Amino acid sequence: PDISAMPAALSGAALAMTARMDELNRELRGRGLPEIGVGLGINSGLVCVGDMGSDIRRSYTVMGDAVNLASRVEALTRIYGVDILLGETTRAALGDRLAVVEVDRVRVKGKQAAVTLFTPVTAAMSSQAQFADEMRLWRLALASYRQQDAKQALTSLEALSDSFGSSALSGLYRQLGERIDRWADHPEPSDWDGTRTFDSK
Repeated sequence: PDISAMPAALSGAALAMTARMDELNRELRGRGLPEIGVGLGINSGLVCVGDMGSDIRRSYTVMGDAVNLASRVEALTRIYGVDILLGETTRAALGDRLAVVEVDRVRVKGKQAAVTLFTPVTAAMSSQAQFADEMRLWRLALASYRQQDAKQALTSLEALSDSFGSSALSGLYRQLGERIDRWADHPEPSDWDGTRTFDSK
């Protein structure tokens, strides 16, 4: 098989799953039932796949550093308020086959190296006439945050809230604002590199 096409296929499948989840949740709301959430983490790399274990206990599974990172990335969907997060190796493998939004640069538990996370642009997002303006403000907010320019970052986030409050990415914007607000009591060190560190899985 052409493994170079796998990141795009997996990302496309993830988008199809979340689109179907939206339909299902509309049905559930109409019936007065609780909605269902989903979080998908996608990462690319070399892994070991097969029937593993001992004579006592065996199972068909996948193992490797890339799998561990995918698991950590999946857990972060709840933090960032997005359904899908892509690791930077998947982003690189996608090339220009799928538009993405940069979410954050993080250091997950058990890893020293930072990784940049992305979320795919859905058809609903890209169809909005002012989507380019929304992304310009978000990139400015993210860049200002990494430079510890709280005033500019919050100004950009306020503009996002005013103009794009109903955006599918509004949860992402809100949590960044809350993080910056905490700087008053818990500032980042002067040599901070813009990476958010997570000490738990």
